[in-house]
Amino acid sequence: GGGARHGGGGGVGACGSGGDGCAVDGSNVNVMDPGPPFRRSIPDQGLTVLRKRLATHWTQLSDDAPVLILMSGIAGGSHDKYLKHFLRRASREGYRVVAFNCRGTANSPLTTPQFYSASFTGDVRAVVEEMRGRWPDAKIFAAGWSLGANILTNYLGEEGDECPLSGAVTMCNPFDLNACDVALRDGLFGTVYSRAMAKNMRALFAPHAHLFAGLPLYDSKLVERAKTVRDFDEAVTRVTFGFPSVDAYYAASSSRNVISDVKTPLLVVQARDDPIAVSSATPRDAIAASEHVLLVETESGGHLGWTAGEEAPFGSPWPDLGAIQFLNALRDGAHLEGG
Repeated sequence: GGGARHGGGGGVGACGSGGDGCAVDGSNVNVMDPGPPFRRSIPDQGLTVLRKRLATHWTQLSDDAPVLILMSGIAGGSHDKYLKHFLRRASREGYRVVAFNCRGTANSPLTTPQFYSASFTGDVRAVVEEMRGRWPDAKIFAAGWSLGANILTNYLGEEGDECPLSGAVTMCNPFDLNACDVALRDGLFGTVYSRAMAKNMRALFAPHAHLFAGLPLYDSKLVERAKTVRDFDEAVTRVTFGFPSVDAYYAASSSRNVISDVKTPLLVVQARDDPIAVSSATPRDAIAASEHVLLVETESGGHLGWTAGEEAPFGSPWPDLGAIQFLNALRDGAHLEGG
């Protein structure tokens, strides 16, 4: 049965299966030259790369300065503009910012046949533990966009009361991946977006394709012919994570399944006109019943397309400011109230 969420134990896709881990960019906006990578083995005998742009800002931070982990959308990484905008604002607020790159993205190497998926949280867990080990006196926060928002929410739900994060923010979480799949296939924007993302995913996958050749059910021709996100998930994701079908993968990986299990303060920001993370998928009733999750919805904004704000359109849009204020309040000891 498909795709262990926590990992740990045999089978392709489990954390103990020999996956190569993730890549993390610890970045400071004022420093453009990356320092030497920091590499270490993680529990799946793989490789984590911490590319750290360490210089003036980070060396001036105290050991208890809050850590903020950023998780981008599908096929994205530390190069994405929306992530960089958030990084700049958070850095000015005194956060030690770390950009999480999923396996195979942002030039991070694969050494075993495992790409990333919407439900696999083992790498997030490894990065959080790495941050706890390096800065044990610091509060740790996280923010995720699009697919990164879904993965982050799955992690929060799985950890429940034991989650080591002090707070989190998600933006444009698809929540229901089957509903997202329908949107990607039906609308003009969705179709164009899906084809563009599939092209990006094929390009990310191509340098590592040889690693997957021996997997049962893997067919390289299906990857080469993948024209949409669904095609790629059929050819790669559901095969490597052991799901019987793409629909089963989407159903099991949808973070609306675990939103009621989230016990960490979480700000959810959605746009009602989002053509990808469709409004109908937002689990409003479950969020309203939660004492830990706060939902903010805008009438417009599309999919990560907010443009208003004092720094927009060439800097952070206004939701970034609200998100940072939310994290600052938690950093300073505030608690969510209500339910």
